[in-house]
Amino acid sequence: MNRRLLFLVGLAFMLRLIFGLSQDHLVVYRMAGGDSGWYLLNGYALVTGVDTGFVAVPGGEPVMVDLSGLPTAPLYLIFVGIWRTFLSPDLAVIVIRVLQALMGSALVWLAYRLAWRISQREVAGWIVAVLIALSPVFIIEAAQITTETLYLFLIAAGLCVYLETGSQSWRGLALVALLLGLATLTRAVLLAFPLGLAFHLLLVNGWREGLKRALFLLVVYGLVVSTWTVYNRVRYERWVIGAQGLFAFLYVGSTDANWQGPGAVDASLQETTGAPLPTNPEEQQQVYQQAALQNITRDLGAWLGRRGKALLEANLQPHGTTFFPGESLRELGLNWLATDRSLGGLVQLTGGDAFWPKLALYALHYLGIGLGLIGIGLTRRQWRWTLPLLGFIVYTLLLHFVLDAIPRYLFPLELFWWVFAACAIARFVPRSQGESHVAA
Repeated sequence: MNRRLLFLVGLAFMLRLIFGLSQDHLVVYRMAGGDSGWYLLNGYALVTGVDTGFVAVPGGEPVMVDLSGLPTAPLYLIFVGIWRTFLSPDLAVIVIRVLQALMGSALVWLAYRLAWRISQREVAGWIVAVLIALSPVFIIEAAQITTETLYLFLIAAGLCVYLETGSQSWRGLALVALLLGLATLTRAVLLAFPLGLAFHLLLVNGWREGLKRALFLLVVYGLVVSTWTVYNRVRYERWVIGAQGLFAFLYVGSTDANWQGPGAVDASLQETTGAPLPTNPEEQQQVYQQAALQNITRDLGAWLGRRGKALLEANLQPHGTTFFPGESLRELGLNWLATDRSLGGLVQLTGGDAFWPKLALYALHYLGIGLGLIGIGLTRRQWRWTLPLLGFIVYTLLLHFVLDAIPRYLFPLELFWWVFAACAIARFVPRSQGESHVAA
């Protein structure tokens, strides 16, 4: 890594560290209905072996946890639970935020390599590295006690290794399978994505060699993911592949409700069915599955319309704006268009709570998607390199068309939109003499 890139990665780390350490480290335990406290409490229970019982909440009442019906993949719970087990509540959050700042700054280097590889120009790597290092949404996200930072780091690392060596090297392919397996154990929504990479291996290596490599990838990946399956089978006598909560997300996606945490979803289903949920986790998932299928088949056209609208809204709403207080910038803008439309009213909007930070998030979000789409078109001839990244974008969008779609779940796409956007911007930068065109 050259000195300029090392400086940029270091700058990214410092920005994320300063922001993360400036936050309240105990409030995340007490955020009602939030995922952060849920991860910390259930992670502590998982690491310490508390299957069912009350877990203390700093500054609040103890909370009941029951791991026999844990709906999520385990890796992030283990990640936060280790520090919560051995450190004080506030120090545990500090360590988690420091480590996530490291992962967030590593994304700068990974994005640099990805953009250089698919564009065949180093300048594209520099463009995306600067953007990711300084982007407010990536700085904010590294401080959040949610799965996104770890998940995105593992995805980016896996795809970077795949493009660098994975499609040709057996060791590289094993590392790709390991990284993607860990990403799936962080968020189970990735479960089917390696099938797309297996197809890509067939395209770039030919049928015979590609099939061997594809099977190797899937076998190693399956072994990594199966560790959670074996654990659940031995400890709880239940079958879990990735996570049990996918049908809950399918149910949420079949209604007009939004994800408000596991408890809220359970309460919604009980209200719909008029009966309490079964205590057996596998029976719970059957109830979720049946309720979701009933909602979908009752009016397929309405369901398609709801899902299309939800996915569009999730793409149009930048992730990270809810961190700032005050009314939604989007709602304020729509209200101005509907009732005012005057220049004075528009100027008055700029005095709203956190107007400029929110506007920056909106501008960068739309710019990234717009230029990213252009970059996808401009790099179409490099499909051997771009197809895995484009495949991840398409896979995520299709998956969240069926499951619940909110800006947070689509946030991992932000990195890849900017990788393609950097390729588009690089087309306007003249080639310099001696410029390196292919990533070494």
